Amino acid sequence: MNAPLIDVVIAVYNGRKFIREAIESVQAQTWKALRIIVADDGSEDDTTDIVASLMAGDSRIRLLKCPHRGVSATLNTAIAQGAAPYIAFLDADDLWEPEKLEKQLGALRTGTAAACFCLIREFETLTGNGTVTQRARSGSLKGYSKTAFLGRRELFDRYGGFDQQVSIGDFVEWFSRIIRANLEVLLLDEVLAYRRVHHHNMTLGVDKTAFLGLLKAHLDEKRKN
Repeated sequence: MNAPLIDVVIAVYNGRKFIREAIESVQAQTWKALRIIVADDGSEDDTTDIVASLMAGDSRIRLLKCPHRGVSATLNTAIAQGAAPYIAFLDADDLWEPEKLEKQLGALRTGTAAACFCLIREFETLTGNGTVTQRARSGSLKGYSKTAFLGRRELFDRYGGFDQQVSIGDFVEWFSRIIRANLEVLLLDEVLAYRRVHHHNMTLGVDKTAFLGLLKAHLDEKRKN
């Protein structure tokens, strides 16, 4: 395989339940010139064993074993280990349509935009007794999130990585820098990413005022500039 054009970064912590599906979702992409960087944030389950089993059949997969420092630090480590000119992120419990990367890359390569997003649809996961603990929202959602993102590596070189002090909304904080820089961003009007809704989602049970405070701080900063 030629040098990969896209580094796909998957940060995971104790993700044995869904990590295989996530990686297989990347393996199924119609765009094949990619590297799958799975950055394990010090998992205490058999997540890394599952990843290793998939590595045996796919040389594009790379496993980074990191100490448990949180998702932002783990993502930054993975970004630094990559070299491809484009970067995509997939949360360890989410999925992609097979043409997600190919369509986004096509849009970026034919224009001047710095990043490309797609629409997202949420889906539910049944518990062991067949019940649903969290309900998915109906319809498609504008996907300004990691799972829906494909962007140029130079964005991270110029504007930095994820703020390791942010406990929730790491991508929102990072993306606000891109917005303040007035860079061109695309949103494909097509559902190409799927967000799994379950009771272990990181944003559930977290004080939402912290998230709103982060948004307000960066809106204030944008107004000043």
